[in-house]
Amino acid sequence: MDDTESKNNKDIQWHPAFVVALQALLIDYKDDLDYKLEHPLTTGSLSIDMLVVKKRPDVVIKRQIAEIFRLDNIIEYKSPTDYLSVKEFHKSFARLHLYAALTEEADITGLTLSFVSASYPRELFRHLREKLGYVVEERHPGVFVVADAMIPIQIIHTVKLSEEENLWLRNLNDKLSEENLLWVHGAERKYGSLLDLTAWLQAVFAANQELLKIMEDKRMLTVETCEIIERIGWGEKWRQEGRQEGRQEGRQEGRQEGRQEGRLEDAQAMFAEGDSLEKIARITKFPMDTLKERLVR
Repeated sequence: MDDTESKNNKDIQWHPAFVVALQALLIDYKDDLDYKLEHPLTTGSLSIDMLVVKKRPDVVIKRQIAEIFRLDNIIEYKSPTDYLSVKEFHKSFARLHLYAALTEEADITGLTLSFVSASYPRELFRHLREKLGYVVEERHPGVFVVADAMIPIQIIHTVKLSEEENLWLRNLNDKLSEENLLWVHGAERKYGSLLDLTAWLQAVFAANQELLKIMEDKRMLTVETCEIIERIGWGEKWRQEGRQEGRQEGRQEGRQEGRQEGRLEDAQAMFAEGDSLEKIARITKFPMDTLKERLVR
């Protein structure tokens, strides 16, 4: 990955996109859940990535990633370019206890902690099993539950999630396939009137620009995708980039033509002074055929 691509990936707003993905995944429970992004713990900068609060304790959420949910559900999200480390796990665990201590209505028995990561946290799993003595069970594909912990804890490996109900999270990455792009069309048509998908679409499209541009060059983008691209403002962005690239290519071609003309003038001057074509070709790097055509009349 070059520096420009790395910078662009860092600029992608993954967390707002994750909120949309979670809301879409749990759309059947939209009236029962309250989502709070970057929930503050103190008056300073300390916060938790996301808090999902069940409005009624008797609501049972029948989704693989939400089976452990209780009243207050803390979620820590790692973008596709980030990694869930052992230290991050313990920091989040500490923030959970701080939330329980500082939030008057919070009950430690009503809390859960979830981690969402596209990368497989191998070191963390080893730490939980070998250092802390926990049993880590994969209850569903990609959903790992820490058994017998003080509070319900799960680690969600989005790449392994089942496609049946988790495509919103699986497709929130920088490795979108043409097949999954077609799924985006259908999802936008189905959920676009129920939920503002802009943040999710912007992140996914920004992370997969290369695929979109390849498909555009091959005339493979559907009308629906083009409409989405225009609606979120990417169409004009691409047109501006295209104009800039055109200007840069024009300047580059101009510089190359200028250098070539300068070499030709040198060759003409050398030929006028009686230098051989072989010597001129060696110095100016012009092919012999070119010199014969341009100098010998």
